[in-house]
Amino acid sequence: MLTELAQWLGVAVVDLITFTAITLVVITLVVTFALSVKPKRLKAPTLKQYNAELFKRRMELEELSYSMLNDIKMGGGKAGLIRIDHVMRLPASILLIISAPPDVVGQVRCNQNAGQWKYVRADHSVGTFINPVLQLHPLIGAIRSRFPLVRVRVLCVFPRQADFGGRAVKTACLPDDLVKMIREMAAEDGTPQQAMDAAWDSLSIALRQGSGAAETNSNEGNGRRAG
Repeated sequence: MLTELAQWLGVAVVDLITFTAITLVVITLVVTFALSVKPKRLKAPTLKQYNAELFKRRMELEELSYSMLNDIKMGGGKAGLIRIDHVMRLPASILLIISAPPDVVGQVRCNQNAGQWKYVRADHSVGTFINPVLQLHPLIGAIRSRFPLVRVRVLCVFPRQADFGGRAVKTACLPDDLVKMIREMAAEDGTPQQAMDAAWDSLSIALRQGSGAAETNSNEGNGRRAG
């Protein structure tokens, strides 16, 4: 049969066998390459996993020797509720720690000068959220106006599935790098400033009171929309 096929094609049997072997090799290489470049299946953490990560983060931060407030809320009503996971007192600065959206699973573009940051979702679509520094700008401005000697820092923690593409982002990190970055910030602050004592006491009271009011406004707003 092979001889008849070679005669029909007008080639030698040896050439036909060689051509067939090369064709099979090429097909195998093409299939292998196609499988290798197939988009990686992305998977966002479940709600249980996400909450467990938040709890673990809080435990790690509480082991540090810095005063801290947890779960502070701002805004409410039509403006929506802004959640600050942790407000930490460092030697000469206030650190505001917030969480990125839980559905971040791929590449992230964190341009510090951009109004919005972009990221990849599990379905490979592109999501956006407000630059954390801009989102917290009203609070940052209020702190700076009242306590000009106190530096205000912002750090946005992304799910561990996020990919910064090898770029260092000053205001963002993955969970495993959070404690390290905080220690670097504290070292940069140097000697504790006396101005921080009055600033922290006053700020703590204001944030607790404001957080309660923001949550009340948010609940009332949700109640009016539901009605």
